[in-house]
Amino acid sequence: MEILGEEMIYRGRKISLKKVFLKIRGKTTFHEVVLFGQAVAILPFKGNKIVLLKQYRSPVGGWIYEIPAGKIEEGESPEETCARELIEETGYKPNYLEKLISVYTTPGYSNEVLHIFIARDLKFVGQRLTDYEIIKTIEIPYTELLQKIRNGEIIDGKTIIAVLYYELFKRHRDKTL
Repeated sequence: MEILGEEMIYRGRKISLKKVFLKIRGKTTFHEVVLFGQAVAILPFKGNKIVLLKQYRSPVGGWIYEIPAGKIEEGESPEETCARELIEETGYKPNYLEKLISVYTTPGYSNEVLHIFIARDLKFVGQRLTDYEIIKTIEIPYTELLQKIRNGEIIDGKTIIAVLYYELFKRHRDKTL
């Protein structure tokens, strides 16, 4: 495999698209790559409840349940992004953050790296949605969140990863749930 070059196809507000030209086993081809960068997702605990979003997502043509998330802006740390996104989307400021895991979301076509955190000790400071977000904030018991994943009501990948990672590797040390 040899990388021959690349060409920028599109630059947008959130994403860019490029072609990467390759020679693979003697044949020239290209891969399309969505450039997104880094983002965070937050599993926010409010006692034994989770602050969850019901958000309209145009790419899937409907409403989905998901945890708060957002893109890391230039010069911003993942922790700063967590605080900003939680306030914007839910109105809650976290006083405690803990990183759970980082994952490539879709390495077959995107460079996005998602850093997943838990947040606790939330203080309500007022929701600050951007003009293009369509979000309803709900609070549900953690056990109900698990049931929504189990019965297929929650199909958002970042939410499932966050909850199941927490359930498998972190919950045993937290006696509150």
